[in-house]
Amino acid sequence: MGCHIGDCHYSAGNHRTIKRVPLVRNLLGYVGVNPERLELQWVSASEAPRFVQVTKAFTAKIRELGPLAEEVAV
Repeated sequence: MGCHIGDCHYSAGNHRTIKRVPLVRNLLGYVGVNPERLELQWVSASEAPRFVQVTKAFTAKIRELGPLAEEVAV
């Protein structure tokens, strides 16, 4: 999660992140990890209900994907 674009006191952090996430997702796929295990959502500190919703949804998605060891031969 990160601050909404334009609403972060780290002026360029979320701008860099939005560019990096697709690259990291590609790298995950390359090494055999489902890219769905990485997600980016914009949530501000004042959006507690949204934070809860995003966290619960992502947790459910990860549980559905199962253990990482099932994807990657260690």
